[in-house]
Amino acid sequence: MKLMIEKEKLNFRQATYEDLDHVLQLLQQAAKWLQTKNTTQWDYYIHDLDGNKAEVIESIENGTTYIVEKEGKVIASVTLEDSPNEWDCDIWGDKAHDSDVVYLHRIVVHRDLKGRNIGETLMEWAKGYVKEQQKKYVRFDCLASNKGLNDYYQRNYELVGIASIYGQHSKYQISV
Repeated sequence: MKLMIEKEKLNFRQATYEDLDHVLQLLQQAAKWLQTKNTTQWDYYIHDLDGNKAEVIESIENGTTYIVEKEGKVIASVTLEDSPNEWDCDIWGDKAHDSDVVYLHRIVVHRDLKGRNIGETLMEWAKGYVKEQQKKYVRFDCLASNKGLNDYYQRNYELVGIASIYGQHSKYQISV
């Protein structure tokens, strides 16, 4: 039986530069776990953290990365961009600049809290955020070869295509 974390006990807030190490630790922890699942998703956070830190810093500085705390401890993070970055343009092509979209990146939960539906809570929060921004869709992607994550996403969200760039990436979209 899965334990539910009550939403009211989670604190969502905009990340600050002081949160950078927490976000990077969460991403590295997730990348190491993903390696045990035979996927290379996020392996660059292990092999080239310094080369990939700038995008995390930029999203924090832009106010688009959010921290989730429980009892004062950082347990999760998510980034919600209301304009496409270079990656989104490559993945989504001509649709990348649709004005009614928010792009979700780097959704990550501390591994000690797996199985407690925090990922689902993050996605529900993200949908509410997008609705408040008067946008219609949340878009995100993952490696097509990441079977476990794709199985989960396809049980819960609409697969709208495969991008054949940087390998293959499954593209998902949620209507809010």
